Amino acid sequence: MLEERVISLFRRLGHDGRGVTLTSLQTYTGVSETRLRALLASLVQRGKLAPAGCDPLASDFACRLPLSAKNARSTSIAA
Repeated sequence: MLEERVISLFRRLGHDGRGVTLTSLQTYTGVSETRLRALLASLVQRGKLAPAGCDPLASDFACRLPLSAKNARSTSIAA
């Protein structure tokens, strides 16, 4: 459930290719840094997210949607 929430935040906040920082994710989800770091590491390892660098002054890091996910358009299904 948390994974789906985080992925949807990346689609909303990082849809234009920008990275989303750990601090932003904590703000939007209310989940601890330790838990989010573990989830992000898992998502990067599985290819659902890509590393987007880090801010050495803030000790923060960011991830982004991989190029394939950004280019994939969601399609609605008509009933």
